[in-house]
Amino acid sequence: MKVFITGSTGFVGRHITRKLLEEGHEVVAGVRSLEKLRNLFGDSVRGIKLDFENRKEVFYVLNREKPDAVIHLIGILYELPSKGITFFKVHYLYTKYLVEASKNAGVRKFLFMSALGTHDLAPSWYHQTKKWAEKEVINSGLNYTIFRPSIILGPEQKLFYDMNKITKLLPVVALPDFGKYPFQPVDVRDVACAYAEALKNPETDRKIYELCGTKVVSFKELLSDIFSHWKRKVLMIPLPKSLMYIPAYILEKILEPPPFSRDQLRMMWKPNVCGALEDEAVKEGIKAICKRNPISYEESIKWSLEQFDIIFNR
Repeated sequence: MKVFITGSTGFVGRHITRKLLEEGHEVVAGVRSLEKLRNLFGDSVRGIKLDFENRKEVFYVLNREKPDAVIHLIGILYELPSKGITFFKVHYLYTKYLVEASKNAGVRKFLFMSALGTHDLAPSWYHQTKKWAEKEVINSGLNYTIFRPSIILGPEQKLFYDMNKITKLLPVVALPDFGKYPFQPVDVRDVACAYAEALKNPETDRKIYELCGTKVVSFKELLSDIFSHWKRKVLMIPLPKSLMYIPAYILEKILEPPPFSRDQLRMMWKPNVCGALEDEAVKEGIKAICKRNPISYEESIKWSLEQFDIIFNR
């Protein structure tokens, strides 16, 4: 199968791309940096430099390539206003253009990366723009599968990089919501499995899947496991979420990107676990698609941090 993928050089994208190659798919990647793509995959992935803001260019590339399937992974966790990088543009417009181009090119299946917490009532701009993008996919007439993962564990997880960098300089971390906010981390290898299986399994057609792991952990527990692996003593200061909005506002004004933002605090409106929202999404996505239990949290965090240490020479 010929698969066109966006976000292939990102954290999750590189694992999905490797899985597609293992299964014998022809992979074409729309990217900003052809050099980064070559460094990761050599000649095994054909890259096309693509400006996703240019609707005509997106239409031209998809119509020329005519892939069987499209996997759309591009997303951001914070905005960079000085560079024109916004949730509206990256989450909504890029998806809208790619969906329209895919329909025009006769794409048989469109796989989209959304996020847990995405809902019409979500207070965060991040979740709202993800929801608008989901609606573009659903209402397009394309055959689709949408995925909503919890926090994804893997060697390239940005949280590891940020925590390693910050606590090396100052071993102190603030914990919003007193550190109690829950996650249900999912292994990136399980996410790659879900995408690869959804390409070939018609049972996944026109469905939304939540992707979670085996264990619910609080933010404090997750950080404790990270710092314990590094054998690093870090002072974690629990704070109510309400007290962090003013510091977040100030940091947004002086740093780009800020270490945390007001929108990220608003993203904590519901627990980041499967089943927190009563909607149409399939709640145990990994089990439903991969036909097995997810990789255990304990195995996932251990593998992720060991590989992180190797990759980043920690």
